[in-house]
Amino acid sequence: MESLIVSLEENLKELYRKAIDADKSIDELKKQGHGKFGNIFKEEAGFNCSAKKFMPYLEETAEQILQIKESNQTPAMQKHEIESVVKKLHALHSTLSEFKGAIK
Repeated sequence: MESLIVSLEENLKELYRKAIDADKSIDELKKQGHGKFGNIFKEEAGFNCSAKKFMPYLEETAEQILQIKESNQTPAMQKHEIESVVKKLHALHSTLSEFKGAIK
């Protein structure tokens, strides 16, 4: 279980800098009048929050990882939560990559 948590946290750390940079880019585009941004993810992406920037999604995922880490349940008992976190991390990775490519 510990190696799983470490892996999830490493993914989170990797996404953190990318999310900050992407949110700055969104702010710059808005200042320049380029972008009428909607929510980053649709409801079916699995996130509870809805935001026009990446950081709230990252924070939600970080909180979910912390809950898994602090739980006394076995990985099998937390299968649904772990799958949800992995899905969110994947969505963040792919969307941040697409966004970075789109603004270049």
